[in-house]
Amino acid sequence: MAKNFNNKIKVEEPRINGELKIYEEVRLVYKENVNEKSDNDFNRIVPISEAFEMSKKYSLDLVEINGKTTPPIVRLCDYSKYLFELKKSLKQKSKNTVVCKELQLSVNISQHDLEIKVKKAKEFIEHGDKVKVVLSMKGRELTRKEVSKECFNKFIELSNEFASFDSVPKEEGNKVICVLKKK
Repeated sequence: MAKNFNNKIKVEEPRINGELKIYEEVRLVYKENVNEKSDNDFNRIVPISEAFEMSKKYSLDLVEINGKTTPPIVRLCDYSKYLFELKKSLKQKSKNTVVCKELQLSVNISQHDLEIKVKKAKEFIEHGDKVKVVLSMKGRELTRKEVSKECFNKFIELSNEFASFDSVPKEEGNKVICVLKKK
């Protein structure tokens, strides 16, 4: 399994300053301090020339927040700080995503191989991922489902000490599927 060493988050950079001359008027938004309300805060529709004057007055950049609205929304802020905050928020969002790993079981799996699968599932769950366990049955294994599910039940028993069900085992055609999560 190849690892991705390129951990840089790419952000689509918005239009700034001179690139905004295509608009006649914009909704100009400015907030002096993020956490508190100030008398200098505003949110109003102004001609683009006035927006450029305000940009020079406050020594800040004009950054397009949303160009699809009418009039487009433009923010007065430090561009580099804005990009940093944007990347930080995207990184935080990607950090909170839970990955679901899948483990395949077969009916004729040996005890040692089953223990290795349980060990791998434990690694995934301790890492914070969910594990989808799939038992595939073929041919005659489908006629004797109770006997075929024994290895699936053994896997559940072995993983019971570190995992719990996110979704209970269910049959879907020739497969039995369940999702495990951290206890």
